[in-house]
Amino acid sequence: MSVVVEFNFETYEALFQDVLADYPGLLSALVTDFTRYISSGRLWLPQYFGREAAYVKPEAALDAGLMHLHIALPPTVFPDKRPQHDRTCPMGSPQQDAALVYTQGLFEENRYSLIAFLHPNAHGKAREREIMNYLVRVANRFRDKY
Repeated sequence: MSVVVEFNFETYEALFQDVLADYPGLLSALVTDFTRYISSGRLWLPQYFGREAAYVKPEAALDAGLMHLHIALPPTVFPDKRPQHDRTCPMGSPQQDAALVYTQGLFEENRYSLIAFLHPNAHGKAREREIMNYLVRVANRFRDKY
């Protein structure tokens, strides 16, 4: 079964297009590279993809299957030989702290929704209850459908 990856229509303008205006080409690369990453069983790893982890706070984020990938913003890349788990964005450098937020379909496990690109200060934004509750609601709507 082929993998289907789409930007979430609810969040695309505010949480992708506006955020990535300074990084031309990254929007299209995210979909292409994320699709290949998932299709490979997470074995193919672009140099700008980092650690992949579930959000565990709030607890509803875990229930909604809300995940994130650390992203190295161009022209930066993670060191080639560094294991994926060790590829993280520096928390003390908000301008380099970026994460791709997504969820997987509950019933159609081959479907993925790219929900947000948190930048700058992705770690700080992930601690904001209002932001995370919104992302949880978006993820739940996607998972209710797929």
